[in-house]
Amino acid sequence: MKATTLKLFKQTTTKYINIMARTSFNETISKTHPVYQPETGRYWIYGGLGCPFSQRIMIARSIKGLNSIIGLTVAHWLMGPKGWQFIQSDQKLTDEPYRYDGGVTSTENDNSGSFKGVTEDTERLFIDGVNDPHYNTRSVRELYKKSDPEYAGVFSVPILWDLKTQTIVNNDSGEIIRLLNSGVFDDLVENPVTKDQIDLAPEDLIPQLDEYNKWLQVNVNSGVYKVNNATTQEDYEDQSNNLFKSFDEIETKLNKIYHDLEYKFGEEDKKNILSKFFLFNGQITDSDIRLYTTIVRFDSAYHEHFNCNYKSIRNDYPFLHLWLQNLYWNYNSFKLTTNFDHIKLFYYKSFVKTKPTGFVALGPEFDILPLN
Repeated sequence: MKATTLKLFKQTTTKYINIMARTSFNETISKTHPVYQPETGRYWIYGGLGCPFSQRIMIARSIKGLNSIIGLTVAHWLMGPKGWQFIQSDQKLTDEPYRYDGGVTSTENDNSGSFKGVTEDTERLFIDGVNDPHYNTRSVRELYKKSDPEYAGVFSVPILWDLKTQTIVNNDSGEIIRLLNSGVFDDLVENPVTKDQIDLAPEDLIPQLDEYNKWLQVNVNSGVYKVNNATTQEDYEDQSNNLFKSFDEIETKLNKIYHDLEYKFGEEDKKNILSKFFLFNGQITDSDIRLYTTIVRFDSAYHEHFNCNYKSIRNDYPFLHLWLQNLYWNYNSFKLTTNFDHIKLFYYKSFVKTKPTGFVALGPEFDILPLN
């Protein structure tokens, strides 16, 4: 792009979105948008594999067939005093950013291993994260300031970035899922198999999804953090009781769904049952994505490190556990965006208030159990 055209884009963007010092980015992309219009290779996701909110976006990107349309840069697993950082390297990433996991080595069939020798300063390209292929920035903070020098909010991930204007389009995971699901990129998807994509938020379901997603956020997605952040025994027990009561409600919901499907297909037809075993309408929705990114982290991180140890998913919630296994083992969009090493390192090394040693727990023996 010519320098004068790029300058005009940035001036237009600044005029359009910078009325005052912002604390968030909440733009959309559409064919009629004055700045952000759909193009292949124009937009980029910056996120962390340990971060459940980032993984939401990675799953949605994959389900919608957009891996080849929107690139992905994975930050180092540590969220330290300087925030999210990128690996420093001159190596070119070629096609790596268009993989499910942005080129980071997957732990798809891994059982819990050793983290001996891994410290906060460890920087292994394609293992601990990748470099920023566009600006060679050191941190996510730099991207925020590049987009808007007056930004006054949290330097969080994920962010949906526009390479043309060098600005952040959106940094709200829920809004980005809906944006990717909107169909705005459908004309750019070349593979005929992915033309008829799963609708993660069917119009007739949106009121139910919105209500359920709000409940999930308060009681489950944020619930695990509320347990960890408790400052008194009373608060800790109250938050723990609320979290597991919420799990009980989800278990009851999934129990009914499973038995309704069993009645429909017959109890021996596990394949058809699992093909419809989701929270709403027998299809994957953004509610499944929002719940998955918390539940897949539970036994490996929250249970031990956040003291959410009253129950575990694999031992105490058979239908929730089956729902989790089904998504992980039968859908690459979930499996190949799940990196248990990054998950455990992120929580044990970044959240040190509860256990200041930073030691990473060896267990559970298997981060995900096979689907029998």
